[in-house]
Amino acid sequence: MAEIRPFRGVRFDTDKAGLPEELICPPYDIISAQQREEYVAKNPHNIVRLELPVAEDGISDPYQAAAHLLKSWMESGIMVRDSKPALYIYEEQYTLHGETKSIFGILCLVKLEEFDKGVILPHEQTLSKPKRDRMNLIEAARANMSTIYSLYSDDGRRTSLKIDMLTEGKPIMEVSDGKCVHRLWMVDDEQLVSAVCRDFDKRTLYIADGHHRYETCLNYRNKCRAEGAPEGSACDYTMMLLVNMDDNKFSLFPTHRLIKGVENFNVDEIVKALDKNFRVAEHHGTSSIKPTLNEYYNVGRKAIALYVGSETWYLLKLRSTSEAMEEAMPSASDALKSLDISILHALVLDDIMHCNNEDCVSYTRSFTQAIESVKSGESQCCFILNPTRISQVRDIVEAGEKMPQKSTYFYPKPTTGMVINVFED
Repeated sequence: MAEIRPFRGVRFDTDKAGLPEELICPPYDIISAQQREEYVAKNPHNIVRLELPVAEDGISDPYQAAAHLLKSWMESGIMVRDSKPALYIYEEQYTLHGETKSIFGILCLVKLEEFDKGVILPHEQTLSKPKRDRMNLIEAARANMSTIYSLYSDDGRRTSLKIDMLTEGKPIMEVSDGKCVHRLWMVDDEQLVSAVCRDFDKRTLYIADGHHRYETCLNYRNKCRAEGAPEGSACDYTMMLLVNMDDNKFSLFPTHRLIKGVENFNVDEIVKALDKNFRVAEHHGTSSIKPTLNEYYNVGRKAIALYVGSETWYLLKLRSTSEAMEEAMPSASDALKSLDISILHALVLDDIMHCNNEDCVSYTRSFTQAIESVKSGESQCCFILNPTRISQVRDIVEAGEKMPQKSTYFYPKPTTGMVINVFED
């Protein structure tokens, strides 16, 4: 079902560009303006200048500036295209809660498919602003700077055994970002490449991270087709990291909700309205929020924390009846209706606060950032969540449904700058 193929990746020549650790950065959607400046200050060749472009070098349009910079780096040898099509085996090694884990994935090109074909499936809804941004970049630069992250099932570890063999030698790149060690191997032997590609002939891919990039690539492909690009052109494919979901070495974190711009915002009235569907308990002391939520998560019970400032917060526990969710989401599966994030969006953000859009809701994985945003007055309140379980993600995808936007945060994120895909036609 899924068609994957090798590509001639474009990589930094570290003899010209600088130290590998000075050249990489996280994906665009988790980089602040200050962090961007810090990456560029370390090394002017940092990939962040392509991944998250700004107007520079006398070019007022940031996306055209990125395209010009990419061309300049390739012409000067700062970045070089590999001579043969290859698959790239990518490892992320990290330590969390005292346990060291390694995730192995395959960086390759994947043929774009509409979701209704069931070949590549999403699990989250998307937002319009990030898709406009990524479309502007891909149109100008004709490149995938950062990878989409997808999961597949490898029953019997058929592909994993190949990866074990292909990573026995020394990687072509190894770099640490301080939290994670990233390693890259290149596989350009045609027989080995074909053997790995055949493994995916009957597989479905589940997008874990990069929904906005994937939908953007679909839109770009459709635009290219409308302009006369033949089938099989570069725009028919996108760069993707494929990871075995059965190995379960990745971690899932929650993405908290920051709320601002709610008219006539009144905490007492909101809490009173919440009582209809939730048992609401007032707590004091922000240090107790995460431990309290964790206790509920460990025993499989639903709970959401509402933080309103100072040391005051509220624990929201859905009442035993599911009538409210049946009414709010009558056509949704039980799996989707049971998610904390679905409950929050349907029964609180939509029903009570009338706040469920890009102007009203923003997102952060950082608990500290969420709390500080409220304390500083930048946000009116925030909702602290427990993580979604991978089994829930799988159930919802297989039911053909989508979770609310920014429902999951897969950790660690693939770094940007190990290899990029620059279109060849």
